[in-house]
Amino acid sequence: MAQRIRFLFLFWLTAFRLFAQTAGDSIPTERRYPLKAFIVPAALAGVGTALLGHPTREPFTSTGHVSAADDYLRFGPYGLRVALQAAGVKPAIKLGDEIAVTVLSNVVMGGVTEGLKRTVQSTRPDGSNRRSFPSGHTAVAFTGAELLHQAYKHKSPWISIAGYAMATATGVLRVANEKHHWADVLTGAGIGIASVKITYAVYPVIKRKLKRHRKQPDK
Repeated sequence: MAQRIRFLFLFWLTAFRLFAQTAGDSIPTERRYPLKAFIVPAALAGVGTALLGHPTREPFTSTGHVSAADDYLRFGPYGLRVALQAAGVKPAIKLGDEIAVTVLSNVVMGGVTEGLKRTVQSTRPDGSNRRSFPSGHTAVAFTGAELLHQAYKHKSPWISIAGYAMATATGVLRVANEKHHWADVLTGAGIGIASVKITYAVYPVIKRKLKRHRKQPDK
């Protein structure tokens, strides 16, 4: 099972990478997403799937419920983006594009996460259900952190660090609360980051096709 999941994830990344090579200018300034941009999410998901079903995937300690902060902290990077916008700190892309990539990134992330949950049916550490792999909370948090990074990396690295710190804390709390294994949160993090990078790569294609469609005269 783990080998099949790794293959599907790598195929997912490769397919979008090949499609993105025809995308032209990506937002905001990069021409093409280099393959190295996917090394980190691929490594996270690869390690996570390698740990799936392995004894080391058990939580670091049996602590029960530690805190409900993870239910709210996963939205922290999104909240920080809103706060920066409200404070007048402009992102690297226009508001309309920012909203579009946010929606598309979460659609991609949600589809992959839900598909794996239904397919793998891994039992949570607390035994509550069989929707453990991958971690949806972590995927949401890292999607938000990567979106924050893409929008404000031109301003300060500390903005990106803050977003990823909140995302990492979300994943750690999911394990501490016995809701997820390490395999779940690592894979969720990889899915979240990859979903944003894929969206940034293919969004220009979607945008150009929509523009062409609008310019076509009515028959």
